[in-house]
Amino acid sequence: MAIPLTAYSARTTLLALAFAAMASVAFGGFARADPTHERANCERQAKSSFQDLMQEYVAVLLNVKVRFEIIANDYQAGFSEKANSCLLLVHKKASINREISDTSYLIDAASRTMYALYVETDGGMTSCLLIPTVKDTKPCKNRREFEDFVGNYLK
Repeated sequence: MAIPLTAYSARTTLLALAFAAMASVAFGGFARADPTHERANCERQAKSSFQDLMQEYVAVLLNVKVRFEIIANDYQAGFSEKANSCLLLVHKKASINREISDTSYLIDAASRTMYALYVETDGGMTSCLLIPTVKDTKPCKNRREFEDFVGNYLK
């Protein structure tokens, strides 16, 4: 579905496209999959998922022809007792059409089920979601709330 440019400024539309691109890569699904991950395979699985996510993110941005530069991109991984799964916390900082986007998200390394998302654009929070389950999805107020939520999964 096309977004009418008359309803949004070009800047807002491009930011929305960039965010949608990132979300489409990261949101492999909200539904919880049966956790079948072994702890010993977590780091290998996380590294592979992180590399795949990076390639998909770049491909989507190139496809929508958005000017971007990835400034920083890293991750932490660990087996979560709470989720009984290997989780991946991704931190990405990018310049998208000369605006700085700072994004963090917590996902299952295998199924890409998302547990939390935090996005800042030019220093202001633009999105924050906590997703323990689809039914219990709620917005968060700030980065601290996001980090506290993530800390409960990656102890």
